[in-house]
Formats: sequence, structure tokens, C-alpha cells
Amino acid sequence: MELQLLDATRSILGDVENKSGKRIKYIASGDLSMSAQFRMAGRESAEHLLFYKPGHGEVINYIIANQCGHILRILDAPEEKRYFPVANKKSMMCYMMETEDEINRIKAVMGDRIKQMIVMWYQGVVFQVTKMPPDIQIDRWIYDTYHELRSIQLQSLKHQLQNAIQGLSEDLRKIVPFKVFNVSNIMNYAFFKALESHFHLDFVRPYHRTIFLFEGSALARITEQEYRNGHEGDVAMINRWADKLEIKNWFEWKHINEMSADYIY
Repeated sequence: MELQLLDATRSILGDVENKSGKRIKYIASGDLSMSAQFRMAGRESAEHLLFYKPGHGEVINYIIANQCGHILRILDAPEEKRYFPVANKKSMMCYMMETEDEINRIKAVMGDRIKQMIVMWYQGVVFQVTKMPPDIQIDRWIYDTYHELRSIQLQSLKHQLQNAIQGLSEDLRKIVPFKVFNVSNIMNYAFFKALESHFHLDFVRPYHRTIFLFEGSALARITEQEYRNGHEGDVAMINRWADKLEIKNWFEWKHINEMSADYIY
């Protein structure tokens, strides 16, 4: 199936090609967990790779726009300041040491299944803290600049909010390390709180009777008051969130030239 995209999405992809000086190769793949995945070209690669799932829906336009937004922000930064957040064995060990007591408690309930869950919890929190701050700026940019994508964007964000609300479950709290449960919900609140006034919607009503309202509101205020728009500001705000949530050792930064292969965003 040929990749079907809106004009706005193709325009954004064109901006990536123009700014990077490298073309994008489109590859159909039925193995993706989502409808599209962008792989930014490494220093020695001649082209970026955009994998897409055949039979995709219209939400692929927003997913591609969002991923390209991250890439464009990196390309706008001076090369010496282009850094990527990465998770590795060292940073995961820090996470395991900080959650060891909780993991041991949950292990008594979950048994061997906990091995898989440990990795999933870790990857989920690192994904949130390294992606949500720039996503706030990128979502505002998409909303303001590409009106053709607005309805799809809002549909996707509402779906993301529904998934976030499920993370408030009391049953889930019992089988997830407290720190993971806590910081994940704080970040979800801060993300949607930082977006709701821009989108003129009430995203955070489900959080009003939760404890995450307090620290989430503080994190949202920091985001509103201190964010310097651009890749350098993204790096600074990601670090600010990590410091505030006390998870700064759960990931590391690498310069673009240190990346060993083409980077999957």
C-alpha cells in the first residue's frame, strides 16, 4: 500500500529533507508497534528512513509530524549542541537500585513476570521524561501552524489522555513501584496542564482529586515559566524535570556524533 499523507505532513517531511540535506526513504513494515517510525540518518548515512505500517489510519499524519518536529528542533541547533537522551545498562542499574525495595515487594505477587515488567516500567518513565517536555512545544507548533492536522492531533491527544487516566488506577498502584507510579502520573498531569490553555480544553479534570495535582501543577509552572523554545531549551527542560522528579540518573546524554547507528525517534 502506498503511503497516503496530507499535504501538511508532506510539507513537514520536505522541511526535514531541506534542513538535513538528506532525502527520506519510505519503507512499508507490518512489524511496527505504531503506524510510523522515523529513523534519523547518522553522520555517514545518505538518507533518513521512515517506516510505516500498511493499512494505517489518518493518525499517521500526526505521528509523523510529531516525530519530524523533534528532528527539526535538533537540526535547528548548532551541531556541537545536538544531544540525544539515551538509556543504557548503567542508567537502568541506577533505576533498579532506587526501586529495589519496591520491586522485591511486588515480586512476591508477580513472580517471574516481574522481569519483563521491570524493563517496561523503566522504559516508560524514561520515554516520558525525555519526550514530554519537547512534545509540549511541538504540539503547540503543530496546532498553530498546520490547521489541516488539528482534528487528527486532538483525536490523538485525547487517546493519549485516556491512556494516562488509566494510570491512576488503584489496582495499578499496588503492582507498580511507588516512584514509577508517582513520577509517571506527575508528568502526565504537567504535560496536559501545559497544553490545555493553548488548546482551550479541560484536559486535567480527572486529576483534580488526586495527589498528583500538587506536584504536577508545580512542574507545569516550571515548564511555562522557564522553557526556552528550541533544542537547547529541550535539553535544559528535560534535565529540569528529571531533577525535580529525582530521576536524573535514569538516562544519559550523548552527542549526535557519538551515536553508533541511525537514531530511531
